[in-house]
Amino acid sequence: MGGATENALVQAPANSLKSSHQMHPALFRIVNTDWPALFAAIGIPMALVITALHSQVFPSASSKWEMFFALGVPSALICAGVLAWRCQRIIVLFRSGLISSGRIIQIQLSKDRGRIDFSYEWNGATRQSWQPVHQSKKVLALEVGQEVQLLVHPRKSGVAIIKHLFDAP
Repeated sequence: MGGATENALVQAPANSLKSSHQMHPALFRIVNTDWPALFAAIGIPMALVITALHSQVFPSASSKWEMFFALGVPSALICAGVLAWRCQRIIVLFRSGLISSGRIIQIQLSKDRGRIDFSYEWNGATRQSWQPVHQSKKVLALEVGQEVQLLVHPRKSGVAIIKHLFDAP
């Protein structure tokens, strides 16, 4: 009875055996590492403060808060939506993504942001993906050619992230 189960496991692709259900990303690491999430998180208060200050410094004939409500609040809501989307994307990969081994093929850093390209084997095919990053200690510690553990979307094999960049401590 145990032998049949073991044989079935050996024949299954390695990347389909491991699920990430027990892992959790840290919200701080998502915002600190994922460049679009960080930009959106900074954009929320910036949109509100800039439009509030603008209406105080440059009063117009109309209500001084008109610009705040017409431009600031919608801009902040857009930023909040982008932040929620980026966080949800990573949380979903931690909940239902499958673990695969990959290799970093390129790291492009400019100022405080960058892009990490990586490749991995998935269902017998070599795939490539990338992720936008904010420079952090974990990002700066990565090297081209380094093997990394990825979380791959179970139905969209081109969607993957480098797992340890977002791991909760």
